Amino acid sequence: MTSSNLRFVFIFPTHVGHTNPSLPIARRLVELGHEVHYVCHEPLRLKIEATGAVFHSAVDCEPELYLGRGTNFFSMLSHLVEEFGLDPEKVVVALWQLRNVMIAKVLPGLLRLLGELKPDVIIACPLASQEGSAAAEAIGRPFVALNTFAGPGAMSTAVGVSLAAEKVTYQELDLLRRTFPANIAAVRQLKEEFGVRREAGLPFALGYLDSIGNAEFTLSTTLEDLEDPMSPDLKRDYAAAGATLVAVGPLLDHVQAVGACGILAKVKAARVTGRQVVLVSMGTVMTGDMLFWGWRGRPTGEDGQPRGLSGKELCQAAWSGAFDAFGASDAEEGALIVVAVGTQTDALDGLTPPANAICCPFLPQVDILRAGVDLFLTHGGQNSFTESLAHGTPVVVCPGFSDQITNSHKATALGVGLKVDRPNPEGGRHVAAAAAAQYRRDVRSALLEVLAGRQFAAAANNCAERLSRAGGVNLAVDLVLQAAKRGDKSKA
Repeated sequence: MTSSNLRFVFIFPTHVGHTNPSLPIARRLVELGHEVHYVCHEPLRLKIEATGAVFHSAVDCEPELYLGRGTNFFSMLSHLVEEFGLDPEKVVVALWQLRNVMIAKVLPGLLRLLGELKPDVIIACPLASQEGSAAAEAIGRPFVALNTFAGPGAMSTAVGVSLAAEKVTYQELDLLRRTFPANIAAVRQLKEEFGVRREAGLPFALGYLDSIGNAEFTLSTTLEDLEDPMSPDLKRDYAAAGATLVAVGPLLDHVQAVGACGILAKVKAARVTGRQVVLVSMGTVMTGDMLFWGWRGRPTGEDGQPRGLSGKELCQAAWSGAFDAFGASDAEEGALIVVAVGTQTDALDGLTPPANAICCPFLPQVDILRAGVDLFLTHGGQNSFTESLAHGTPVVVCPGFSDQITNSHKATALGVGLKVDRPNPEGGRHVAAAAAAQYRRDVRSALLEVLAGRQFAAAANNCAERLSRAGGVNLAVDLVLQAAKRGDKSKA
């Protein structure tokens, strides 16, 4: 590495939605001649290496946390929950109780790697990779947070909803942390061994993250007027910390699809002939294995008992609504329906996709949107929602939880589409089956209405024009390089 080149370390989780927006920043830095390293997880290795960055396995680099606790984040967390005698049914509460414990276990290995790499800047997810902020503090290097929620205010809703699902208030969580011996010991260890200051309790407003408060600045992948509002208390706490928040808009990468069932080629061929394209994706969480919100998870009622539709029932009903709306008996007839169904072995059990539908575990979503999509049935996750707006694509939002619900309301407020709320009936399987059948009909109706309504496409195109002026990757890279230059001066 020459004196004019810089070295960046990206620290990101296994969650695709948190990591994907970082990839175009990494790619651009590599194209500019800089050196980029990622500390991440094996499932994302190929995506990361495709940017030109060097991949480092978090599991291999951080044995103090992972050795004997499995080979991924979720197995590690499960082992820690058991080790410390926490309630396995309250995963979010356990995660907050164990946050400082995990950081204290991560830092020895992470600092060994950073000692070898000597980065100019550390960039990390402020929610799921809080060790990035702690490591930067420990070695005195600039830290940049990349927030993939709709601004810092979105965290208040996300945390509040997650805690409510586990029947714990923020005040109760504060007390649990303050009285949890392992957390108290970890806070002491972080300060004494690494010079990192963290609180045992939660003295800040709901949604506050140290990793945003301590960052040089935080990049948000949306527009300022599309961010979720911060509460007065949260705004006060971030102002007191001197937090700098920059909304750069969506961070979209180059075309990357090389396989994906040949999907991109088929979409482009459909566009050439004037054929409509309908994209369908319910995201990676509801088709995944996360407790409560995953494929087999089911929301809980006030009594703590499961109710409503499971992730599987919800996704299959939404997919079926799309099949009902646009299905044809011939592969070349009607709209081309492109569906991301996830990796569950029973994803399509009981369903018969029409001949004009293509179903794959994963899709090159940005590439497909860029090629041209007439309508996007989406769960409304922040990345998917922003990507649809950036490409002027009308939506039907079928939210499952958290920020997805907020984004479904934004879709209707912006006029870019309609929402179909998640059914939440009480009762047994027969009640859930009836609710799923009605939900399927509602999804079908919403899809047909949005596709027929020109006003939705016009509103989506207006959003795309606004987002195109936000700065995106160019602005994000410029800011990161400026942080590196400021860091160089502090080393001198």
